[in-house]
Amino acid sequence: MEQEVDQTDDSSISPPVFTHQYPDPENVPRFLWQGEAEIASFTWDLDTPMYDARPIRNDFAANDSDRGSISIHGTGNSHRSPSADSDYQYREDSAKSDEYISEAEYDSQLHDASSHHLQGRSLIRKRRRGQGTWRGGRGGKGIKRGPRKPLDPSLEFRELHSQATFAYLEGDYDFAEECIQQAIRINPEMFQAHSLLSEIHLACGDRHKALTALFHGAHTRPRDLKVWAVVARLILDRAGDDRVSGLRDAIYCYNHIIEVDPTHTEARYQRATLNLELGYTTKALYDYGKLLLLRPHNVAVLRHIAGICIEINDVDRAIDLYNTCIAHYQSLESGKAKSFTWSDANTYAELFLHSAQSVKGIACIKSLIRWLLNRADEEFWDRYKDDDREFDADDDARRCLTPEFSIGKHERWTYGEGLPLELRVKLGILRLKSDDRMFGEAMKHFMWLKPDSFEPEGHLFEYPDLFQDVADALLAQKKYREALRFFEPLLFVREHVKLSCLNGMATCYRELNLFDEAEEYYVEISQYDGANRSAFLELATMFEDAGILDRAAPYISKVIEIDRQDMRHPDSGESAVIISTEEFSVRSLGSSAIPNMLAPPVTTKYSKKSIKNVREVTRCEDLRVSFLQMQILKPQLDSGNEASKEEWMRLAKILIEDFRKRKLFFPADKSVKFFGYSKKTKFEITASRVTQGQELVETLARKLQRAGNYPEEASAIPSAYCGISFEDWLDIFLEYAFLYAQDSDIRSAYEIIGVASEANVFYHSKNSMFLIHVCWFTCGLMVDDSDMICNVTRYFMKEFQFVTDVYRLFSALNRLCNGTQSSFNANPSQKYILRQVKAMDSSFIAEDQQKNFYQERASYTAKDELGNRLKAETLDIGLLMLYGHILYAGTSYSYALNYYFRAYALDPTNPMISLSLGLGYLHYALKRQAENRHCLIVQGFSFLMAYYDGRRKSEVAVERQEAEFNVGRAYHMLGLTQLAIPYYERCLSISQEIEVIVLKGEVEDFTYEAAFALQGLWATNGKPELAHAVTERWLVI
Repeated sequence: MEQEVDQTDDSSISPPVFTHQYPDPENVPRFLWQGEAEIASFTWDLDTPMYDARPIRNDFAANDSDRGSISIHGTGNSHRSPSADSDYQYREDSAKSDEYISEAEYDSQLHDASSHHLQGRSLIRKRRRGQGTWRGGRGGKGIKRGPRKPLDPSLEFRELHSQATFAYLEGDYDFAEECIQQAIRINPEMFQAHSLLSEIHLACGDRHKALTALFHGAHTRPRDLKVWAVVARLILDRAGDDRVSGLRDAIYCYNHIIEVDPTHTEARYQRATLNLELGYTTKALYDYGKLLLLRPHNVAVLRHIAGICIEINDVDRAIDLYNTCIAHYQSLESGKAKSFTWSDANTYAELFLHSAQSVKGIACIKSLIRWLLNRADEEFWDRYKDDDREFDADDDARRCLTPEFSIGKHERWTYGEGLPLELRVKLGILRLKSDDRMFGEAMKHFMWLKPDSFEPEGHLFEYPDLFQDVADALLAQKKYREALRFFEPLLFVREHVKLSCLNGMATCYRELNLFDEAEEYYVEISQYDGANRSAFLELATMFEDAGILDRAAPYISKVIEIDRQDMRHPDSGESAVIISTEEFSVRSLGSSAIPNMLAPPVTTKYSKKSIKNVREVTRCEDLRVSFLQMQILKPQLDSGNEASKEEWMRLAKILIEDFRKRKLFFPADKSVKFFGYSKKTKFEITASRVTQGQELVETLARKLQRAGNYPEEASAIPSAYCGISFEDWLDIFLEYAFLYAQDSDIRSAYEIIGVASEANVFYHSKNSMFLIHVCWFTCGLMVDDSDMICNVTRYFMKEFQFVTDVYRLFSALNRLCNGTQSSFNANPSQKYILRQVKAMDSSFIAEDQQKNFYQERASYTAKDELGNRLKAETLDIGLLMLYGHILYAGTSYSYALNYYFRAYALDPTNPMISLSLGLGYLHYALKRQAENRHCLIVQGFSFLMAYYDGRRKSEVAVERQEAEFNVGRAYHMLGLTQLAIPYYERCLSISQEIEVIVLKGEVEDFTYEAAFALQGLWATNGKPELAHAVTERWLVI
């Protein structure tokens, strides 16, 4: 039994012995202008990746130091016929016919090549013994087989060749060409003469003749494989701009080498590489398959096969080959499988990312990682398929709770830290793709990248491509908020801010309804060549879906202008739509310059005569009867009668369902106002629709044109439906939503409110939209939905911008929300309020100087009666304090102090501002990054005492009690209990003054908080009797 040897070791391959009688290229005289590499024999390194669909990272390649380079020389078998490799034939029309080797042929050739090779050798042995059918016999008398001996160069040839050489060196190319041509006519079999002629043509700038001379010279040595290899390389070096022709000529040379010696690995490798560069993936895959038969389990060849299989979407084939290779290496003794490294494991994992075998990929990758970490004996981890506990950080609870796990059996780093980040990320992506329930497990892997750390030595600057991979995977699974956590850090790596990154961020913001942020990135995308039209079209679509047509108008204009430019220059890109100025012009919304090409809608007054069907009359009468019954039940509903509530909701459901069926109230274009119960207006567009997205552009343009065609007679527009006024219809919607919210069916409540907000009879009424949004955040308060509250209050800040009460409303609603998660200081809220601050500041800066302070335009959203944008008249202290509180809640105390000081400069006597400044300094002093802690504490108490002095002079007892408690709580927080106790005691003494007011439920009382704090102080300081006294006096109900 033969001993099993690692097939990837090339030490057993000896250089070939060539039996031809031609002189070797090394014996050809070298010229001074030629380097050593011009005639040197070829070697190729299989470990050098020539192609990969996804680049293998340098960190994996760094672990390949144990793998030696594989230098494979041609093995010329003189007993093989030139047509031995007949399964690959070069054809002249290869430029037109890409891959003439079918997949079935490739599979069968891979399957049969090994046995065919062995049968060929057996047949040769039989022929040598005289058992075959080979007639003629080798070595008979008077018969000499093989190439004849070339003629010796004559004296005249040598003299002409010498003259041509010196003439070439002197720069006399014409005389040199004449001499070498005469020499070739004397003896055309001398390769050095053809090589010199090629150099002369190349020096004259005629590359075509130079390559032709090389071809002619190579054919003088039909079986000299080194000469053909040199010619192939010289052809590639001299291809110049016409590289495609050079690639095909070089492939011709390698075809000839393989015809002479089908086992010539170097030629097959080079031919595969060149075919891959030409895009002939099947031809390249065929040669790599042959190489894999010649070099079984060679990981370098497998990498190339993996890259091609990913490109042609046939990764299962590569996975099967890798499984065979891995099984082979795992069967070897320890230490003999050095060729398979982490880089190959990374390629193996990459294949599963492009396949549908996510669950199988997780199991295979984990098993492979354990083998690379020398933990192959721990197969019990395969039973835990729902998590990756073995790769957790340190020996945490999950791994330690595993019964089979033994601490100390293997080194600790072979579990969590031993898994490279590249493979950890791929494992997480496979978890994410396998099942929605695996999202948490995937995020545990992703968080190893530390997306919230921006330190120079962090993972962000070392692995930006991993951040991009994770963000793309989360985006594909519609995890938009999590995707932004990995997209946003990439903005700090300038060289990695690419179009895909910006487009991904814009998509996330758009799906999260953060239109301002999405607009910012779409505008940046539009600066890339070829992406401006698609970016503008996305912006127009986004604002159209959001119902903000005035912001969609400029982008529609830009798309139409781009189409017009393409129409004027059709050769510069795709064909453009032909739109005349008379048809579309959206430069100004509702401007008189827009031609009235769309007929105004015909309006008629609502009457019974217009109803042709008696059933329609009956339906309206039934709705009015139901409405009257609801009015009768309303007092009982308000008193809490459950039976009346159920009946009222049943009747309300009937009315709302009928209202929702009226398409007249829910047009596809929400900007279309309700004009009456007339026939639908038909629009005809004569413009051609030949470009992608043009139909959308036309639709948006029509919406903008209709904006200027509203009827002026407001009295002609009905104000009721089926005898029920629209105000009553709105009350029905909102009351119905409140009842759902009271029953904790918040999803149905939001749905009903959303339906009401989409009806055009309410959408274009400011009073109706105001009531709808009030109902919206009220339902959110009922279920402590902080996200909904923050989103709804944006409507008020947009419609009533720079109004202090709006910002107070935002703070008050978040204060009343008692949910487990608060969106008050979330990233979307922080950015939105910051834009409000920037807009306020921009109101006091000249327009020509705004670019010096802000990169983006100020977002003014409020309008006056004439439609003009309203700017801030004064600096709003409430807005500055609100943004400061958001930063304070996010523990960004140093940044919060900046806005507190801005407010302090506007109102230095305001006690609330002083309190915020004092607490900001104190909390900042307690942070680890604080440099001068004592100075910060002193500064904090200076503002805190200013607040205390202002409140202590107040005539309101509650304000004095508040000051005593806050100062005591500040000392308590710093551990200065002896200073906190007097303030707590004074707080308790003041409580007697406000007991009467507290009974009315009109103010807050800090008695219980102060008593509880004082009880804890006495108890922890060894005075239980005082703690007991405080408890009996103030805390016993």
